Amino acid sequence: MHTDILQILCSVLKVDMVHESGKGILTPLFDHVSDSPLLSSADLRDQLRTGTRSQKTPYLYSAEYNCYFAGLRAGEGFLFMGPMCHEKLSRLNYRQMCRNYKVVTADFRTLPTFTLPEIRNMVLLTSYVLENSLPEDEELLRLNRIVAMQEDESREKVRFSLKEEELDDDNAFRHSYREETNLMQAIREGRTKDAVRAAENMDRDSGRLSSQDLSHRKNLAIIGIALCSRAAIEGGYPPAGAYSLSGYYIQKCDTAQDPAHLLYYRNRAIEEFTDQVHERLNRKHVSGYIEQCKDYVHKHYRTKISLPEVAEALGISSSYLSRLFRKETGMCLQDYITEVRVESAANLLKYSDYSLGDIAQYVHFPNQSYFGKVFREHKGMTPKAWRDNYKPVDFKNVKKPTFTGKERNPGNE
Repeated sequence: MHTDILQILCSVLKVDMVHESGKGILTPLFDHVSDSPLLSSADLRDQLRTGTRSQKTPYLYSAEYNCYFAGLRAGEGFLFMGPMCHEKLSRLNYRQMCRNYKVVTADFRTLPTFTLPEIRNMVLLTSYVLENSLPEDEELLRLNRIVAMQEDESREKVRFSLKEEELDDDNAFRHSYREETNLMQAIREGRTKDAVRAAENMDRDSGRLSSQDLSHRKNLAIIGIALCSRAAIEGGYPPAGAYSLSGYYIQKCDTAQDPAHLLYYRNRAIEEFTDQVHERLNRKHVSGYIEQCKDYVHKHYRTKISLPEVAEALGISSSYLSRLFRKETGMCLQDYITEVRVESAANLLKYSDYSLGDIAQYVHFPNQSYFGKVFREHKGMTPKAWRDNYKPVDFKNVKKPTFTGKERNPGNE
């Protein structure tokens, strides 16, 4: 173990570190040993030791008062780090933390605060000193319980699409113009890593949006996602998809209860927006009319759609749209509409417990029999067989969809 280097790192990062040898001998790498939870609390060390053994990446432990501790492998032993505070501790909270970890001290010590990306980077840097290699950022965050995903995202996205609504962010908070421009430009150009890095660089200096730290970060994440969705649209991502994706992650941020989940959802949204733009920039050129046409279909597939109606919405003739669509996609518009409906139905069969009749009605097939015939042509099996093969879990608590009168009598197209 590089003790001298770790002592320097401990001083530079302003974070306590304790090395535990394979025989359980504790060696502090800092000066103020009298008030360190890492030395006074055997329970805390047990928590960090157990967590570190359970995974290949460094272990992050979210403690009370928005403080984090870390455990890393160090040869035959372990290296413990912390506390790394995500928000400033009051005197009362500091004393309570000392009591919880059996620290015997009467002196109040002001602990430095860090953003979550800074905490992550400190742990990654320390890991590099120990192992001479870096774990992947996303792997580190994902494998630790502070950002563990409790539900299947695909299923949640399908559910969310049934009750989606647009959010009005005209009064959204603006970061400094240069920082915001860098983030937006990275998304428009499909540069995923640069986009996430730009967002994290803005976290430290953002203005306060609430007196409560969690509310401030929640508002910041929600507004950032909404702004990024606009940049993705400018980069070529169809508005319907962008609004749906932003709505999903905005809802996840709104219900998040800790900063780590907020960071995860915000970064996941940025990654997905930028990846979608990148995919379109590297795809064979498709005219703006066809993108607009597809966007129209995704917005209206649950109602009757005709070629003249779409052409009128795009401001071009029906014959021109028909020729152009077939030329650039290899299929006619009506076949594309059917394909979108079938894919939506396939998702509902997998991720909901709606009846076959309800699903047929929801995606605007005239009746269940015709729905079954078309679905089998596209998927090679009946809707029931598809559900039996792919439905993952029980969905007893899913709310049934509501239908308008128009959808109850769809009629043939």
